[in-house]
Amino acid sequence: MGEIRSYHTKQREMVLQFFAAHPDQCFCVKDLTAQKSILVGTATLYRALSLLCREGKLKKYTESDGSGAFYQYNDSEACHCHFHLKCLRCGQLIHMDCGFMKDMQEHIETDHGFLVDSGKSILYGLCQKCRH
Repeated sequence: MGEIRSYHTKQREMVLQFFAAHPDQCFCVKDLTAQKSILVGTATLYRALSLLCREGKLKKYTESDGSGAFYQYNDSEACHCHFHLKCLRCGQLIHMDCGFMKDMQEHIETDHGFLVDSGKSILYGLCQKCRH
């Protein structure tokens, strides 16, 4: 009775295909409802996003001020193991999988006793393109 059923609807598949076609971009619900290739109602879109996140096919990021969420295609579990950089101007999400950030995470845990969830850690600023 407590089992969640997964229905493969055309609408859900339409949303997933859109994200798969834009794997390095993040979108909020407002962005998605403006897309001509996604022909679903807002309630259906929210249900599809929720289900796709639970299935691990999309990754959900929540804005630091709690103002909203944005979603990105999740093509692997590796995304949960590194920090992210988010451009405040264009919305690009950069996956930051480098040794320095791993060293910083270890420092925070060892010296400050705090375990950082790097998959949910986002540093905000301006990407190289938007700075120029």
